[in-house]
Amino acid sequence: MSTAPPRLAPIFRSDTQLQILGVTYLEPERRFTTPELVERAGRPQPTIAREVDRLVEAGLLETELRSGRRTVWAATESPIFEELRSILLKTIGPKAVIERQLVGLAGIERAVIYGSWARRYHGEAGPLPQDVDLLVIGTPDVSEVRAQADAATRTLGRDVNVTVLSPNEWSNARTGFIAHVKDGPLVDLDPKQ
Repeated sequence: MSTAPPRLAPIFRSDTQLQILGVTYLEPERRFTTPELVERAGRPQPTIAREVDRLVEAGLLETELRSGRRTVWAATESPIFEELRSILLKTIGPKAVIERQLVGLAGIERAVIYGSWARRYHGEAGPLPQDVDLLVIGTPDVSEVRAQADAATRTLGRDVNVTVLSPNEWSNARTGFIAHVKDGPLVDLDPKQ
């Protein structure tokens, strides 16, 4: 079954391919099992297996079958590894990078990416966003959150603009900025990984 190229990074064959490469290239030191790729990419096992085979054949992934269990990892020796990783980091990387930066920060009840990057992530057409809008809800130390957003900015090579709101501000606002954010697409982050 053929699918349209992903809106966030239309240079890739399919969203499934983009998700597999994103998982493996954003954590190149790890080896992933097929069930892990299925879970992380949110695609059925046969689809994942077909795409992995294509990517192995193209020299972008490596694989090993041991005791009936297949593992897959980024082909870090590929001559285009660094360039491809850089593209993936700038396109689908914000979710993973920002989640990692927020892990362990106390007081975060919810964190979401909103705005143009979230719209592209959910399939809306348009140019690649120049920045990433991050909303943190809770009672964290704001300077710690900003420091982690700055670290994510350096990693991603694009600005991470952070807004911190209390749970009360988030739940009680009906107009203005918060209502606008609530009406748009959101990409939930899991900073408690």
